[in-house]
Amino acid sequence: MPSQYRPESRSYPYDASMQNLRKACARRKELGAYPRPWRSKEEALMVRRLVVLWFTCRDLNRPSGRDWARQLGISHTWLQKLVREFKTDPSEVRRLQAYGDPAAEQLDRAKKYTLRMRDRGELRSPCRRVPPAIDPAIEQFVQTRFTEGWSQSRVARELFLDRRTVKSILQKVTQNSGQKTLARLPCP
Repeated sequence: MPSQYRPESRSYPYDASMQNLRKACARRKELGAYPRPWRSKEEALMVRRLVVLWFTCRDLNRPSGRDWARQLGISHTWLQKLVREFKTDPSEVRRLQAYGDPAAEQLDRAKKYTLRMRDRGELRSPCRRVPPAIDPAIEQFVQTRFTEGWSQSRVARELFLDRRTVKSILQKVTQNSGQKTLARLPCP
């Protein structure tokens, strides 16, 4: 479909999208909306060095990826991501090996620094965020709709709520009233 605007008043699509992207980036910087990192740069570097050590190890007693990630305190998916990165960029492996073999004390020191940064509020907290307080009127409304036969998904969709929120409301209501638990309620 052709544009409804006159040709002289519209810009090329690529130019317009780049202009919109610049505006969005400027707004994001202005708001400080970039997420904070999970850990300090020092700890991230130590983790990368230890993953390189594990990746280049040819010992038969090498631990599995999940076990190594658990020992480092990271997710195994991040470990796999780093390994894929190292496979595609061998110069990164050489750069990290140039630091020498990592020591456990270095990792402990980096983790302590991460904890200090987290206490100062410079990093994201790995804990789940506290769910928002739910209005008692909404709790009552969810309960009545559910007893009328609405499914949890429908209640969440109609009230613009998260399905977890609806589930927690229903669990709280059933626990308070002494009825059957939510898992045993029939699903319509």
